[in-house]
Amino acid sequence: MWKLLPIILLASCTATDHKEAASDENRPDTHSIVNTLDVPLNMPSKPNTGQPVSREFSQRDTRGWIQQTGAWNISSVVVHARLRCATYETGIQLGKGNPACSQVEWLTDVDYGTRQTHCNSAPLVHAGGGEFADITDLFEASTCVRVVIRCEGTC
Repeated sequence: MWKLLPIILLASCTATDHKEAASDENRPDTHSIVNTLDVPLNMPSKPNTGQPVSREFSQRDTRGWIQQTGAWNISSVVVHARLRCATYETGIQLGKGNPACSQVEWLTDVDYGTRQTHCNSAPLVHAGGGEFADITDLFEASTCVRVVIRCEGTC
């Protein structure tokens, strides 16, 4: 009997995985937002000749920048607290609000720039970026960045 226990446990795990995969296929969006962080944008830096205007943001283990051209970059520590694997993405959203970034009017949708799979309760640094299309007017009005972390899988 005891020799069969590992086989029975393995079979039950495999059966569960198939059920989860089947139910995920029927859902239109399997991502869930697991964390957000609203961070003030600093004042624009004076660019060197020929360089675009850039603004930076930084809080805790998250830092990044956005340029007037719409290009942006982020580096953020993302923590996964489970043993089974999940895929995380980080993105940003621009908004206009008070200096503490409360009561923010969000001016853009979230643009995701990193995607990594985490396993075994591992924290990983997500570093990457993207580009917002045609944000020249929004760039001037923006005072806050929302960093959004979403997850797919066993979050």
